[in-house]
Amino acid sequence: MNRLLFIIFIFIFWGCSSIMPLQRGKFIAVFHLIETSEFDDAKEIVEEMIEDEQSAEWARTWYARGLLAQNAWTEGKRRNDRKKFELYPDQLFVAIESYEKARELDTRGRFDRQLAPRYVLLANEFQKMGEEHFRRNEYKKAFRAFEQALIITQSPILDVKTEKDLIYNIALAAYENRNMDKAIKYLNKLDKKSYSTNVSHLLFNAYLEKGDTLSAKNTLAEGVEKYENNKELTLILTDLLYDIGEIDNALETLDRAAEADPENYIYPFTKGLIYQKERQYSNAIDYYKKAVELEPDELKTYVHIATSYYNMGVEIEENTRLINSSRRVQEERERSEAAFESAASWLNKAWEKKPDDQSVIIRLYELYKALGINEKVIIMQGHIN
Repeated sequence: MNRLLFIIFIFIFWGCSSIMPLQRGKFIAVFHLIETSEFDDAKEIVEEMIEDEQSAEWARTWYARGLLAQNAWTEGKRRNDRKKFELYPDQLFVAIESYEKARELDTRGRFDRQLAPRYVLLANEFQKMGEEHFRRNEYKKAFRAFEQALIITQSPILDVKTEKDLIYNIALAAYENRNMDKAIKYLNKLDKKSYSTNVSHLLFNAYLEKGDTLSAKNTLAEGVEKYENNKELTLILTDLLYDIGEIDNALETLDRAAEADPENYIYPFTKGLIYQKERQYSNAIDYYKKAVELEPDELKTYVHIATSYYNMGVEIEENTRLINSSRRVQEERERSEAAFESAASWLNKAWEKKPDDQSVIIRLYELYKALGINEKVIIMQGHIN
């Protein structure tokens, strides 16, 4: 019985030892073929080893496959040789997946030092791939490549600081691909680190796309505070607050911005817009006039003042229908005429500043026509292109 066991042991030992040199020879051949750029032959051997139940459990097998995929990709891109950089479908992903499988099987971490520089190169290649896809508007593919680059840089075998620009690229690719959950995830990472006002803006848009108005509002409010009353964010927040009915909050937001930047006409102008929309024409005109003082050459302000005066005149005329006193009716009609005259006066000021501006000319034509001032109508007709 003991003799039989001994014979079996000898058979197994010599059987195993006869396999090892053969597999070792395959590794030598594979690495030589990779080094000499004979990638097709190398692939044939590597894939045979992966199919083999025993060698598929060796870390070096998967390391060889990753090295093959990466080297063939790099050389193929350098030489513009599609056959090499398409040796495998999704070749760069095959490389990183193979390396990760090698690390999983290499419980002692013997390959980590060899893999670290290759991971750095892979991360760079994935970033370049992402940029190429993004330029071609292939946003889903761009997102996948950029995110893989980030995952690689966060590997425990690397000691590198994650680049904020890479996270921004991931977020932007996700946003353009309409993947708002992923966009919000990465934009939030950047927004917490005060990356840029554009990130706050994109994050606001992403929340709105998801129907989360509260988070959108909070994002903007935090951005306005964080970036010291940034004009763009302030105006976007003001629009949102007005749209959701928080009019007083919108006006207060503009007041804080105006206090921080009193020379900027846009804040009194925007307050004028809000009051005009609310049909508070007197308040609108007051703030528009403040805007004119700060920026006399901004023609749209003149047009809005004229429009407010015109609407005021129309409103006064409509109200006269409810007045029984003929004296009061006459007084109100005089007020409405004065408002119409003021409207024409402000449009004329705009026309004098820019006599070729068709939008002003057309607005004047419509106003004079509504007022029945035919000679002015004829003059304006002559200036319409």
